[in-house]
Amino acid sequence: MEAGFAQHLLEYSPDALLLVGPDGSISFLNAAAERLFGYPRAQLLGADHNLLLAEASREVFHGVLAGLGASAGSRTTFAGSGRRADGTDLPVEITCSLVPAPAGAADAGTSVALSVRGAGHRNADANVNANANANAQPDAQRHADHPGDRQVRPSGAGPDAGAHPGGSAGRSLSGDFLRRRAPGFTGVAGAPGAAGAPGAAPAAFAGHDDELKAGSLRDPLTALPNGPFFNERLAAALRRPDPVDILLLDIDDFGHLNGVLGRAAADGLLVEVASRLRNCVRPHDTVARLGGDEFAVLLTECLNADAVATRIAQALYAPLRVGGSMVRPGVSMGLASKSAQTLDGAELLRQADAAMTAAKAAGKNNWQRFRPEMLNTQAHKADGETGLRRAVELGQISVHYQPVVSPGIGSVMQFEAFARWERHGRPVPPNQFLPVAEQSGLIREIGDEVLRRTCAEIRPWLARDAAYGVAVNVSGLQFQHRDFAADVLAIAASTGVEPRQLTLELTESVFFDASSDVLTQLRQLREAGVRIAMDDFGTGYSTLGRLRELPLDGVKIDRTLVAMIRTGQEQLPFFATMINAAHALGLGVTAEGVETPAQAKYLMERGCDSLQGYLFAKPAPASDLAGTMESALAALDKVDVGR
Repeated sequence: MEAGFAQHLLEYSPDALLLVGPDGSISFLNAAAERLFGYPRAQLLGADHNLLLAEASREVFHGVLAGLGASAGSRTTFAGSGRRADGTDLPVEITCSLVPAPAGAADAGTSVALSVRGAGHRNADANVNANANANAQPDAQRHADHPGDRQVRPSGAGPDAGAHPGGSAGRSLSGDFLRRRAPGFTGVAGAPGAAGAPGAAPAAFAGHDDELKAGSLRDPLTALPNGPFFNERLAAALRRPDPVDILLLDIDDFGHLNGVLGRAAADGLLVEVASRLRNCVRPHDTVARLGGDEFAVLLTECLNADAVATRIAQALYAPLRVGGSMVRPGVSMGLASKSAQTLDGAELLRQADAAMTAAKAAGKNNWQRFRPEMLNTQAHKADGETGLRRAVELGQISVHYQPVVSPGIGSVMQFEAFARWERHGRPVPPNQFLPVAEQSGLIREIGDEVLRRTCAEIRPWLARDAAYGVAVNVSGLQFQHRDFAADVLAIAASTGVEPRQLTLELTESVFFDASSDVLTQLRQLREAGVRIAMDDFGTGYSTLGRLRELPLDGVKIDRTLVAMIRTGQEQLPFFATMINAAHALGLGVTAEGVETPAQAKYLMERGCDSLQGYLFAKPAPASDLAGTMESALAALDKVDVGR
């Protein structure tokens, strides 16, 4: 039989057909499945299969799957309740069959083919039409018991395509049933998808793959959206005039539960929390797992977010059995709502975070609505330190790199490394978490981690040319440890980076700290080949004469001075003075914060050696080095100097 015709038969089968992959997600469905459950195809592809099961049937269904034989082709039938897009249940009969892996596939996971028939399936078309009409009132039935919620979904809006909830009652398809089998199989077994064929599984899945970036926007454990996708949904919601509320929550004492129950049971707890959260909100609301035991809920067009928060708190505190133990997963939860003062999603998340911190301080297992004074409490400040300490322990401090262009050479000769911390799925500005790091004593650990990551990540680029270099900012507090210089050299040696390719940048005040042995360690580093640069030059109290006494290789003109250049016609003689004096002392000069061609041209005409700023490229991960270099060189080519 021709592959195209076989695909045609699958698409137009009178029975609803689905394929569920090893991770529990739906990788294929036909037109009958769309009609039976009332979802558009794009909404279901990539979604967790539990979305189509009534909550009471999920555990039983998983038991049926677990009872399937290990051999491909094993088959069994399950009678239970499905769930339509409008939230109503329908009796279904599901025939389940293990799908053999494609010939020659290595380590392929086991997928399951499902044939679903609704009650009275011989009159399916009539039932489907009735179901389609029911979709015109999507929330009225499911949430009639929650009068605080808005009962009408915006026209054309369906359940949250991105949420794809891990709405299972304790485990997903990737639990006991498939844990014994290696993951990897995708696609519709035995149904080659001819290009352009109606319902061709590979083509349909590819369309959804564009949205989910091959699963990169979905949490692999719970099948919920992850932080980046939640942020996209939040940003889109805030662009509309409708009410927007977010709930930020984490499980109380999860670390203790993890230690007592074990990793597998703790994962089961997270999956159950994800399921309960999805069952507490409407289909088009977004539930996400931001990482660890932290979840977020985005409510749109909700008239009573307080009622939802109360419902969630009650639902999550209901006891459940995990790992042979009965537990009550209490949560601390913060609620924040869009207001006229809400600037963006980051601000709303910050407010929800402050409210969640207040809930913890109030004794845990409760929720608090945000109030402005919460941002200034000691508990909130302490939570910032706790969160940062946890990020350090879990290796969650990352590094981004910004190119430094050398106009005279017409090339990128250096990158500067910047520490990055993402919390609640959002980047925390360095000027917020680095002061916390210095006050808490975490700055040494963060500094060592940034240097180690930088050397390891950028070493392949450095190896191409001995003239290439990387710059890392150093806090004066790091020099309070007398073995700091030795640590720097040890990290360079262990990662295979030549010391001469490493530049340490320090602010002016560090050089004149009489209470430390900064200069001694700087000289030790320079003798080993490490280059030293003075950051934020021109804003402090040093004189050009004193530069001669310092172990320096270069200076960096501060961005506040560069910002004075607006049109390029300004009379700012101190630029020429600084640059000429630095050159006379044998020091290189870099200007940071260059954002316009006029600024770049002005500085280049006065002999500035290197330029850095958003005009050329923003800081980006190491994986984007090639792209940032290309961007930087393209911007440099557009700067018209002397023409």
